[in-house]
Amino acid sequence: MNVLLITTDQQRADSIGAYGNPVCRTPHLDRLAAEGTRFASARTQNPFCQPARATILTGTMPSSHGVTFNGRDLPEAETARAVSTAFARAGHRTGFFGKAHFATTFPFVPTGKVESVEGSGRVPEDWTGPYFGFDDVQLILFGHNLRTAPLMGNWNWCFGPAPFGLHYGRFLYRDGLEQGNARLAAMTPEAAGASWDSTQTWRSQLAEEDHPTTWTADSTIDWLRDRARSDQPFFGWVSFADPHHPMDPPAPWFDRYGPDDVAGMLPERREGELDSKPAVHAMWSQGGRGGMFEWANPGGANLTDAQLATMIAAYYGMVSQLDHNIGRILTSLDELGLAGDTLVVMTTDHGEMLGDHRIVFKGPVHYEGLLRVPLIVRGPGVPAGVVATDPVGTIDLAPTMLRASGLEIPAHMEGSPLFGPEGAPSPREHVITEDDFDVMLRIPLRTITTDRYKLTAYLDAPGTGELYDLEEDPGEFVNRFDDPDFAGLRSDLAATLADHTVRIDPADALPAVGLVA
Repeated sequence: MNVLLITTDQQRADSIGAYGNPVCRTPHLDRLAAEGTRFASARTQNPFCQPARATILTGTMPSSHGVTFNGRDLPEAETARAVSTAFARAGHRTGFFGKAHFATTFPFVPTGKVESVEGSGRVPEDWTGPYFGFDDVQLILFGHNLRTAPLMGNWNWCFGPAPFGLHYGRFLYRDGLEQGNARLAAMTPEAAGASWDSTQTWRSQLAEEDHPTTWTADSTIDWLRDRARSDQPFFGWVSFADPHHPMDPPAPWFDRYGPDDVAGMLPERREGELDSKPAVHAMWSQGGRGGMFEWANPGGANLTDAQLATMIAAYYGMVSQLDHNIGRILTSLDELGLAGDTLVVMTTDHGEMLGDHRIVFKGPVHYEGLLRVPLIVRGPGVPAGVVATDPVGTIDLAPTMLRASGLEIPAHMEGSPLFGPEGAPSPREHVITEDDFDVMLRIPLRTITTDRYKLTAYLDAPGTGELYDLEEDPGEFVNRFDDPDFAGLRSDLAATLADHTVRIDPADALPAVGLVA
């Protein structure tokens, strides 16, 4: 059997129609959910890109593979434990298309890694792998136009000029420096008559056919056509770089939704809602105004409703653009006669706060908008139209894909197959999320989520934490951590969480070769 893993970057579960969104149109993902099983309570094992992606690749927790925060490179030795390697050893052709982010894009000093800006310029023009167990790769370097970020410069070197930027950068510069520079300039807010501001929202002037989302789908479809001409089974990972900020989809997707369309969906704001929360929440809501980290966190509390509506509308535009291109891939599977023998898995690395609790983007705040992720599985033996509500994690993807293909699950993998021997979703009691946040200050925290409750422990601040009743308080406004009526529950959850907590000594952690990306 073939396996196709489709991931996005920083996508909320509730941005999809099948997950209850009444505005954002996602007909292809809705169809995928109707034809397969949708996991309503899936969570990431880390709310940051590099740790989350390494977990999907290896089937292990960040504390095991070592990438505990962004800016830590996945050791090349982990190739031996990658799910791609397991498929390759079993005779599958393996391919990766899009944003990998297994290594730091903007390191402090040159690392020579393929996915570093400096290293990308050294990659031979005809190189297409192997890379972390994947035979065939077409890579986009980082994929986000965060031009004001430290070390990134006014031009985003992750897009070029060629030879920088890997395969996508060379695609942008395919017909020379002048045309490539014009495409690069089209990605800036100035090209749209806008300027960089705290909303990070504008209509990209890059032609849709040149956009990273389109290019990733095109690269995948070309590979699938080659696979259809072979009897060799395949494992492919399609990794889109959106809907990560900035909120800059091209036409027609930027115009698909307007602020009025999402005005009724703005996050609820309650006076004093952060008073009972750990102090980092209020600090995070203010962001880094005027500082070097404003690009990473402009501060949701500083945004007006009109600004937030503009951001949400553009975010939904990116989601619908993704859905369109995922639909193109699914249609190709149908037309090539591959759909009936292909397991399709769709998820993301982590979510997005999008204004919840006056916070945008991501951070050391384990709310549902950030931890809860979409997870849809369709294929042979997968029940159709089923909604599984038990808590699961992206750590379960590798063993699920291997089991579905009839392959042995390596002993090092810490996740479990999502489906039991009879094909029904496997029952689960809880899922764990690790987070060793480490920018300017270190905030190690761990979260356990059950079918109803969520407990977060701050490892460096005993006695500080969060406890939410997700059934009675789905918005997570009321912190029950110090509520005497919840003392027994807190004790039980804390004990279970402690059993699954691996504390990382900074002296033993992988070195930080970069700041955040």
